[in-house]
Amino acid sequence: MKTIAGAPAVARATNSTEEPESLSAGVVHRLEVEILKGQRKPGDRLDERQLAEQYGVSRTPVREALQRLAASGLVVSRGRQGLQVAQLSIADLLDAFSVAAEMEALASAQAARRIRPEQRTRLEAAHHACAAAAQAGDVDGFYEANLEFHETISTASHNRILQDELRRLTVKISPYRRTITYQPGRMESSIPEHEQIMIAIFRGEPMQASLVMRSHVTLLGEGLSDLLHFLRVSGDQNLLAELA
Repeated sequence: MKTIAGAPAVARATNSTEEPESLSAGVVHRLEVEILKGQRKPGDRLDERQLAEQYGVSRTPVREALQRLAASGLVVSRGRQGLQVAQLSIADLLDAFSVAAEMEALASAQAARRIRPEQRTRLEAAHHACAAAAQAGDVDGFYEANLEFHETISTASHNRILQDELRRLTVKISPYRRTITYQPGRMESSIPEHEQIMIAIFRGEPMQASLVMRSHVTLLGEGLSDLLHFLRVSGDQNLLAELA
């Protein structure tokens, strides 16, 4: 077989364009996970050089990753303060939870029709992990298991567009959702709610799954005063910075 002249150069050029894209996607993923897990909070500064050193990459993929996160609203520019993890006003926060409730309700309805056996097993395991963490008073363990529970339902919807949009919104509201987890009795009350959602999905009841998930996620019924109270109790000034 003959080698086409210039082919190796083309291959190298292709690889050189793919590598930064891959690195940039990796930085995006790591930052999203750190925000989800509370390692980076709303208002935290994102320094390009520091991130490059932390992740062991050049500044170019970090810059590209921050641009992508800014385009999705997860990162904002604060002038001289530089780039920061986005903060939500109280109005935007309540709107975000309303949208999340509708999106998760849709995911639950579609999961009731499309869930696969291995996803049923994963969902049940996440439910039991939530129950065990709640019984032990393990807030961090519950939060991790709760993320797994909701993510499994999103995956079981087999709706790629919905999954992508829901993940972006979940990352944006996760610091506030984490704070609500500390509300007395919140973990314990989530267990029967999770069970109702899971049973409806397993029985193939999309309307019921949608109904109970919507009720589970929305915070509007709990009252604005309760939300503000728990944000203040958390003592996290970053979370309260834009709640004036």
